[in-house]
Amino acid sequence: MRKTLTLLTLFRSLALMAALVTYGAVTVAYAQQSRVLPANGKRGTTGEPLPLPQLKINRQALALAPGGLIFDTHNRTILHQNLPQGADVWYQLNIEGQVQHIYILRPDEQARLKR
Repeated sequence: MRKTLTLLTLFRSLALMAALVTYGAVTVAYAQQSRVLPANGKRGTTGEPLPLPQLKINRQALALAPGGLIFDTHNRTILHQNLPQGADVWYQLNIEGQVQHIYILRPDEQARLKR
């Protein structure tokens, strides 16, 4: 009975370890995945912070659209107040000329856009 219990505990531990390794591998692969930037976007550099809904890109004051999203380098959404000054960004305007999406560019995306 005791030997069976020990083997069962060993199998459970191995199964848990295998699940954790698999989860870690999937997470790393997802994190390194390149994101697709919208084709109709523009490249710019953020300026000094302005009160919401205003923001400055390429020395031009623009309005963040209602429901507009800002994505950091890990593709997480961030708040307007957390948009760093001097960041290299890819942004997309809506039909009213307001900023609908902003993507803070990673070094690999910056290199890809230079080509």
